[in-house]
Amino acid sequence: MAKIIFLPVHVAGHLFPTIPVAKALRARGHDVCYLSECNMTDIVEGEGFRCFHVGPGIWVGNIAEKFPKIKQLRGNQRIHYILKKGYLGLAPHYIRDALPIIEKEKPDLLVFDSFSFPGPIIAELMGVPWVTTSMFLGMIPRNGTPPYSFGWGPPKNAFHRLFYRGVWLALAAYCRQYDTRINRIRSEFGLRSKRMAFLNSALSPYLYLSFTSADIEYPISHLPPQVHVVGPSVWSCPQDYKAPAWLATFPQKRPAVYFTIGTVESAFDRRFFQIAAEAVKAAPEIQAVMTVCYNGSDIRNMALSDNLRVEKYIPNAIIVPKVDLVVHHGGFSTTLDCLMNGKPSIVIPFEGDQNENGRRVSYLKAGYSLRYRDLTARKLNKAILKALGDNSISGRSREIACSLERHNGPETSADLIERLLSTGKPVLREATA
Repeated sequence: MAKIIFLPVHVAGHLFPTIPVAKALRARGHDVCYLSECNMTDIVEGEGFRCFHVGPGIWVGNIAEKFPKIKQLRGNQRIHYILKKGYLGLAPHYIRDALPIIEKEKPDLLVFDSFSFPGPIIAELMGVPWVTTSMFLGMIPRNGTPPYSFGWGPPKNAFHRLFYRGVWLALAAYCRQYDTRINRIRSEFGLRSKRMAFLNSALSPYLYLSFTSADIEYPISHLPPQVHVVGPSVWSCPQDYKAPAWLATFPQKRPAVYFTIGTVESAFDRRFFQIAAEAVKAAPEIQAVMTVCYNGSDIRNMALSDNLRVEKYIPNAIIVPKVDLVVHHGGFSTTLDCLMNGKPSIVIPFEGDQNENGRRVSYLKAGYSLRYRDLTARKLNKAILKALGDNSISGRSREIACSLERHNGPETSADLIERLLSTGKPVLREATA
């Protein structure tokens, strides 16, 4: 039996996918625990894992109180600001909190997600092997995919490939500002600087698990040999979740539509909810549900039509199978939930990997993508009615769901992690052939 500590970013879209993997490892007899911010403690402990609190108590629900400028920013500007002030700015705090816990627990393995910048530094300081988990491949440089965060499709010809290569170089140059911050943190803890510290920091030399599938990826090439595409790993339903009574009989009529923009966007872009409510009101023939994550006066004062229900949270695992269409932000977990359940999507990306997933859904012909910047209730209503009447995207979504059933991301991940535990050496794709 090995002792394994997970230290993912304390955001639902980063932490939730690790829970099925942690459960698979626990079922095999391993001692698994988590280090996380206080906002995830109840969820982790509710699944039966020990959870140690690390960090200054800042998370997506209250980060705007600490950094008010966040409310003034949109899209990638906001994600870059959060990256500087949150992920990198608070990294030394997490490292200092985590080190004594890890020294006491003496784990055999550490598991971080691809945005856990303190993780690799902790692993290097402790001399412990570590694993990266990621929902997508886009942050791995020179991997043959389009440059991260632009929402571009796969290259169509040699000119496109050359252009993308140039953009990757420009992106690496832009990220030098983050390299400087990471190397400053490394120096603070007595470690040497690294080249391309930002883009390469989360690329474990031992094992990188990507919770995606070739069935839904662009053509994959040039991946480092320790990177494994293992299949989806999704989770959204806490043990203590109590569904509202009305959900048992939902939907009472068809078609049914679900609206969600996840935990992060719900905290900052509340305009979406008003647009969605107006779009639903203009389509009395549909029955709709919208989750808002954070209750506020904007929701309480909103005039809701009879065909729209609003809840703070409903697990995707419960609501997505019940509906005919999902309107969402393009978070990877939500995108995967739709594809795995054969449900078409209307994706409205806000930032980062959401742009990639919006383009991916269109590329797969499993839905449409709309720009949030110029979104109106009329445009959204029109897109919803079009999607509900498009048998091609619903059929294509069902085809993708059938192909994804062949994969078991959590169990495959557990197999590869156990191989690393048994050898202590990098787990390379050639070794799995």
